[in-house]
Amino acid sequence: MNIVTLPRNKYLQILDTQEKLRGDLTRLQKIVSYIAQDEINPLYMARLSKIEKGLSAGKGLKFKNKAEVKKFFRLL
Repeated sequence: MNIVTLPRNKYLQILDTQEKLRGDLTRLQKIVSYIAQDEINPLYMARLSKIEKGLSAGKGLKFKNKAEVKKFFRLL
């Protein structure tokens, strides 16, 4: 196991970013379900719920670059 030392402000910044992403994902899920309730594939909503639950539990997703993030959301 490797130990990484971060300055406190960087750590707090990471936590703040995670909270923002969690909130954005929840808002996206609500907006999508409101706009197209009949057109949404239940599997897609289940995937969003699974991601949101993982973020709430403290689990995260790691991306190497911006292209991986875009690919992840396209494949949802």
